[in-house]
Amino acid sequence: MNNTTWTDVVRHLESTYKTDRAGDMIKIVFVYPDDNDRTQLVLVDHEQQSNRLLVEVLSRVGEIASSRVAKALEYIGKKYFVGLEKMGDLYYVRITLNMNYVPLEEIGAMVELVGRTADELEKEFCGGDEN
Repeated sequence: MNNTTWTDVVRHLESTYKTDRAGDMIKIVFVYPDDNDRTQLVLVDHEQQSNRLLVEVLSRVGEIASSRVAKALEYIGKKYFVGLEKMGDLYYVRITLNMNYVPLEEIGAMVELVGRTADELEKEFCGGDEN
C-alpha cells in the first residue's frame, strides 16, 4: 500500500505537464499536433477518505445524441479503466484512482488515457472540438 498524498500527485503532475489550477483542482490541456492541433482539457481532483486518497480524472466529451449513446458505450468498453458519465446534457470520460494501489508514476498514463479517449469520443460522436 502506498502513502501517496495529494501534494505528491500535484508535484508529479506539475513536473510532467504544463498545468493550471482551479482552486485545488489541476487542469491540463493536451494539444494533439498529429490531429490538427485538437485540444482536450483534463481535470484532476481528489477526495481524501480516512486512510485513502481517491484521485478523479475527468474530461468532457460533449453532447452525444441519445441514438448514439449505445455505440459510445461500446467504444468505451474497449478501453481499460475508463467510464462514460453523464452530467446534465454533457458526457465525460472519467476514472477514479485509489492511490493506495496506484503507483504515482502511473497517474500520467491514466491522465493521458482519459484525455485521448474523450477526444476520440468527441470526434466520433460530437463532430468537433468541444473544448
